[in-house]
This record gives sequence, C-alpha cells and structure tokens, in this order.
Amino acid sequence: MTRVGEPEVGASQAEAQKKAGVLIEALHYIRLYSGNTVVVKIGGAALDEPAMAARVAQDLTLMDLVGINLIVIHGGGPQVSQAMMDAGIVPQFIDGLRVTDDASMEVVRRVLIGSINNSLVARLCESGLEAVGLSGTDAGLIRAEPVTGRAGRNLGRVGRVAGVNTALLAALLKDGYTPVIASVAMNRDGGGALNINADAVAGAIAATMSAAKLIYLTNVEGLYRDFGDSQSLIPQLTLAELAAMSSGISDGMGPKVASVIHALKAGVGKAHILDGRVEHALLLEIFTEKGIGTQVIA
Repeated sequence: MTRVGEPEVGASQAEAQKKAGVLIEALHYIRLYSGNTVVVKIGGAALDEPAMAARVAQDLTLMDLVGINLIVIHGGGPQVSQAMMDAGIVPQFIDGLRVTDDASMEVVRRVLIGSINNSLVARLCESGLEAVGLSGTDAGLIRAEPVTGRAGRNLGRVGRVAGVNTALLAALLKDGYTPVIASVAMNRDGGGALNINADAVAGAIAATMSAAKLIYLTNVEGLYRDFGDSQSLIPQLTLAELAAMSSGISDGMGPKVASVIHALKAGVGKAHILDGRVEHALLLEIFTEKGIGTQVIA
C-alpha cells in the first residue's frame, strides 16, 4: 500500500526503468564502436519509402553522436529501372548486374547522383549529420575498370572497383563529415563513366577503410538457407560457411554475398544483412545483444 507522500510506482516508472535498461545494454556497444568506422549501404527500396528513410536518418544520426565514423553508400535500383522504362529503355540484368549501354548510363547518373544522392544528403543534414554528397568520380574517389558477365557476356558500361581514394574519406571523417556515396565512377583507362554495383562499392570501401562493420539495409530479413522460406533465416554464419553456400545464392543477393566475402577476407570485423523495413533496424543490430537479420563473422 502506498503511504501519503510516497511516489507511486506505476506503469510509467516501469517503462522508464525498461528504457534505462536499454541504455545500459547499449553502453557496452557504444564503447566498443566509438571511434571506429562503420560502412552502411542503403538499398533503393529503403529510400523510396519516406517514413523508412526518416527512421534510417535518425539511426545514422544517433550512431554519429556516439562517435561512430559513418560512410554511407546508397543504391537506387528500383528508381533507375523506373526511369529507364520511362525513357523507353527495357532494364536487363546479367549475373545480378544491370546491363548499361550509353543511354542507360545517362539515366543511371541522373537518378543516382542528381536525384537520390541529393535527396539523401538533404535528409541526413536535416537530421543533424554533416553529410557530404559524393560519387566515385569526385576527386578520384573510386577508380574503376570495366567488367564482363560470365562466359564473356557484354554488360556495357559496368565496372568494378579497382581502387579507393582512402585519403579523401579519412580527411572527411576526421573533420566530422559523413560521406554519402553514389556508385558511379570513371574508367581509370579513360572512356567515360561506369556503373558499379552499390553492394560491391560498399564492400570495397569497407575493406580499404578497415571498417569495424559493414551493414546492408535491404528489403528482406537476411539470408535464408531455403530462399522464400522465412523459417530458414540464418541469424549468424562464418565467412567459410557463407563461401560454401555462395554458389546457391540468388542473382539479386549474389553481389552482396561476394562483397561480404571480399570485405571480411580483407579484415573487416563483421558484416550484417538487415531488413530496413524493421523500425530502427540499425540501432537494434549495433546496440543490442540479440540483434536482427544475418550476421557474418570471419
């Protein structure tokens, strides 16, 4: 029985104590990752939904406030495909990579750099981040070389990362800026711009920047042992286990898996494939014991 003058311990206080417990749990992870670099790749589907994009911006801002050095790479596949169809170009994919002729390349540049990058940077700045929009062409941030599909199939102006200007990224992070990168780069041998898969860009940058974590925000829960069966979600696996199952991965997930393998082999601490549709997925993965999605460890 509560006496006169004593505070009543009710639902509101219990809720407050629960929140305090969450903060205490997060403290360990804040200490662990503060001062470290985390690379986050945001899929185009997450950027297409305003409420989801706003939550991602909030998560990134909190990560920045506790001292995590963020590098953001964004996709834009759905938006590019729609813009191509609006221009009368039929999207085609080989081995999970977009076939990109000259006309398609102009659409890619217009959508990724001129639209998505600008919008994402503005949203992050509104949330409190000192975000800076970049593409791989800026100050030679990404050096690229052309690639072909399996069996020599022609992909057009599609490239892979041949080098990263880590000095530029390090300088921006040191001065408190958050680089936000569109996956377009110049062919290092001349010949104009190349379209690079954003997952591959994220993996290469995480590797060259010795990131503590590489995170992919997608529109699926994570990796499945049996694609399409939600009960077969894999919460954690090792690099060796991922490499062993990579041949059976779908074309859409293939570039992510390949870039995760590359990054972890290069020394990145962990990689995560998360469902960006889950509210505050980034915070749940980084600052709680349970986490969500699929975690890959070396």
